[in-house]
Amino acid sequence: MQYERRVENNAAIYSVHGDFTIFFLNNIKGDIEKDVSAGKISYFVFDFSDVHYIDSAAISLLIMTGKYNDSHGHKLYIRLPKDVVKRIIDNAELTFVEYQY
Repeated sequence: MQYERRVENNAAIYSVHGDFTIFFLNNIKGDIEKDVSAGKISYFVFDFSDVHYIDSAAISLLIMTGKYNDSHGHKLYIRLPKDVVKRIIDNAELTFVEYQY
């Protein structure tokens, strides 16, 4: 997995490429924690257009960022998820997620 981070209108947008699994979680989680502690990010957005699979570790990261977004009055926005990724997220019943197509 690889990812790029950019900031637009106080949102940190993470574009993820490849399988989003526990093996690659530490790097992105560290960057997200830096964003949270810096206090300049209002909410997080994930672009999953190039993600083919996510595991429970990725779900835990979505929960963490979803709680942060909720505390700032935002849904957790996930852009362009593939059907298989959307099904995994839906099965986890993450009610705070809003998909963007």
